Amino acid sequence: MSPDSQYDPQVKINESGAVFVSYLLGKDTVVQRSVDHGASWSAPVVANVGIRQGPTDKDGLAVQGSDVYVGFDVAQRFFVASSHDAGQTFTVAQVNGNTLGWPLNGAAAIAPDGTVYMVWELIHQSGNALGLQDVIVTRSTDKGLTWTMTFADQGLPPGPACAESCGWDFLGTGSQIAVDRGGSVYVLYNAPATDRGPPLVWFRSSSDGGAQWSTRTSVSTDATPSFHVFPTIDAGAAGDIRIAWMDNRTGAYNVWYRSSSDRGQHWSDETKVSQFRRGYTYVTRAGFGFPYGDYFVLALDPKNLVHIAWGEGPNYSGPGNVLYAHS
Repeated sequence: MSPDSQYDPQVKINESGAVFVSYLLGKDTVVQRSVDHGASWSAPVVANVGIRQGPTDKDGLAVQGSDVYVGFDVAQRFFVASSHDAGQTFTVAQVNGNTLGWPLNGAAAIAPDGTVYMVWELIHQSGNALGLQDVIVTRSTDKGLTWTMTFADQGLPPGPACAESCGWDFLGTGSQIAVDRGGSVYVLYNAPATDRGPPLVWFRSSSDGGAQWSTRTSVSTDATPSFHVFPTIDAGAAGDIRIAWMDNRTGAYNVWYRSSSDRGQHWSDETKVSQFRRGYTYVTRAGFGFPYGDYFVLALDPKNLVHIAWGEGPNYSGPGNVLYAHS
């Protein structure tokens, strides 16, 4: 057990059932693997090999067979570490050749043909995050050797401030990415329409590997000026999309879910996933007090069952809890 601090865990499972995790360990981003359903684990392997100029941040993980990809940033540079021996060794590629801003990795996904995608939030102004923000998608067709970059959206207004003390840009743009088995790419992200305004959750799709993106659409039916934040997405068969997010339309936060079978042209009715539970002072019949942490995940398994995990608490500082629900 390392004495260094550990943050930002990511979990992915490959086709044979091997479990991979990435997380921040001190200044490094590391990867571990389990082939016995978590009973035992390999030793942590540093993914950011050779990158020592500063602490890494915001890892994003994707796996397919023995191929493992981990995105991370160091200040204004963003990188992807690639492994083709199930996470035993890594090589690192820097994605941006010039200064674009402060990148934060949102998520990673792999298409059936092995094309790797990662989505990043790009903050133009660090610190209080008062500047414009972009959503960038990076793509590799050669197993992580080289990367291209496109904008899924850009010039987004900064998000609202927290009513209490939060981490910088906590309610600013957050993004997720998914690829269905037909190869279509989907991006889900939150951003306000005006500076510091209430965030909305936006959806965009691409059928050409991210070269062009559909017109963005808002996925919530809620018309109140509430905060829609922390979106998450997964995809299955061609056109099958599952999404979730949190919002406070009731005066408290809840988790909401929708699905689409036609690449996002039409959506199911909204389903409220979070429920009232006795014994928690921060939970009322209106919902829970505040999102606890900025990680929230939805996964669609091979049997088309949906799994959702989220953090909730009384406020940013907590203490809070991690909740799990499935279809």
